[in-house]
Amino acid sequence: MNHLKNINDIEQTIIGHRLCLFYIKAPDCGVCNVMLDKIGRMTESHAQLETFYTDIIEEPLIAGRFLVYSGPTVLLLLDGKEVYRASGFIDIMELDRKIIQLEEVYEL
Repeated sequence: MNHLKNINDIEQTIIGHRLCLFYIKAPDCGVCNVMLDKIGRMTESHAQLETFYTDIIEEPLIAGRFLVYSGPTVLLLLDGKEVYRASGFIDIMELDRKIIQLEEVYEL
């Protein structure tokens, strides 16, 4: 999973890829780090999925642009539009099912 540190890189990545998983974590958050590792492993089997993360403190503009105020938060974006969001407790199996569903429907 790529670590992006500024809003321009994040926006360009979203524009440049059809299906993206954007993970936002908070600093010194144990749950955020554990979930980042778990989601990173889960997404390895999805070749067409672009995955990246950032720390909400590293880029304060994320809060306003993506309406994210705490971590962990995961956003799944299709053609630049949010199609799935989870914060706090992230159900990895549900997230995986959603990714598979999008891959099948949009033939990714």
